Amino acid sequence: MASVHSAADVLDLAVPNDNRTHDAGTNGETEGAHSTMVETGTQHNKPCLKKETLVVDDWQALNDLKDFIPNVESKSVDEIHKRIKYDLDRFKEFRRQGLSLRSGRFNAQENERLKSNVYDFLSLTGIQSGSRLFHPQRFKEEEANIKKLKCQHRFHERIGEGIPRPWHQIYIRGRKMFDGSNYKGRFTEEELHTLKKLQTLHGNKWAKISALTGRSESALEKRFAQMSANKGVWTEEELKRLMEAVRKHLVGQAEPGSGPATVRKDQLYNNIPWTDVCQTVETRHWSQCRIKWLGVLKHKMSYGQPVFSGHTKSLQGKVDLIKALNAMQVEDVADINWEEIAHTIGDY
Repeated sequence: MASVHSAADVLDLAVPNDNRTHDAGTNGETEGAHSTMVETGTQHNKPCLKKETLVVDDWQALNDLKDFIPNVESKSVDEIHKRIKYDLDRFKEFRRQGLSLRSGRFNAQENERLKSNVYDFLSLTGIQSGSRLFHPQRFKEEEANIKKLKCQHRFHERIGEGIPRPWHQIYIRGRKMFDGSNYKGRFTEEELHTLKKLQTLHGNKWAKISALTGRSESALEKRFAQMSANKGVWTEEELKRLMEAVRKHLVGQAEPGSGPATVRKDQLYNNIPWTDVCQTVETRHWSQCRIKWLGVLKHKMSYGQPVFSGHTKSLQGKVDLIKALNAMQVEDVADINWEEIAHTIGDY
C-alpha cells in the first residue's frame, strides 16, 4: 500500500522562518496519479445528497458518473444534473475509445477541435459569430433566438465532441477564445481609474461593467482582484486563512474510511478551487494563493531541502529528467504528464 503522511507533514500551519514564498513548479494537470495518500488531520465528513433530491434514474446515473468523478456527490444537485446530462454519455464513449479525461491547460489540439466544433455549430444554426454564441447577452435583439437555437441543437454536447473534458471546462474555454474584448492588452491608467469607479458603483457585476468598458468579464475581474490584493510578505493571519481554506477543500475530497481521513497526494495540488480559496483569504489574488500554497507544499514534501540538491546526485537528476521528457515524445507542453515524470525519476 502507498505510504501515508501525517497532517503535520503537509497541513501544519508552521512555515519556514523567513515566511517567503518558495519557488513552485507548474500545477499538475493529469489525473489518475499513483495513489500515495495524505492524512487531512480530521475524520471524514463529506456532505451527502438526500434521496429526495434526485429521482431513481438520476441515482443510477450518479453511480455511473462516480466512475469518472469519485467525489461527485459533494457537488450541488444542479451541477450533478448538468454533469449527467452533458458529460456522462460523452465520458462513457471516451472510455470505450481508450481516452483518459483531461484537466488543466488546453493543448493546441484541443483548442483546434473546440474551434472546429464551434464553427460547425455556427454553420448548423446560422448564428453569425462565436461571440454571439458564447455572449448572447451582448446582442439583445438576437439573444432570445440564439438561446433557443442553442437549446434545440444541444449546444453543450456538440461543442464538447472529441474533447475528453467536463462540459463546463470546455464552455469556459470557449467563452474566453470567442471574446474579442479579452485580448486588448494592458489596462491604461484611465481604464484602471474607471474600473475602480465602476466597481464601487456596481459591485462585482462584471457583465454590466464589461458592457460599459468594452473589456471582457474575466479580464476585468482578474485585473480588479490584482489591484485589490496585498503585495509582499504574507502575514501570519493571511497564511492561516489560506491553510484553513485549503484544508476545508481537502477534507471534502477525503477518501472514506474508519480512520483519519486521507487524500491522494495528487489532490494536494490538482483541481483546488483557487477562486473560492482567495475569497476566504480576502487579501490576496487567487494566483498568489496558488503560488504560496505550492511553495509551502514543496517545502513540506522535500523536508526543506532544495530540489536537485547535491553535486553528482543533482546532475544525474537533471539528466534523468531530460531523458524522461524525451521518452514522452510530446509536442505540446500541456501534454506532459508530470505525475509520470515524478514517478519515473524519483526524488533528488
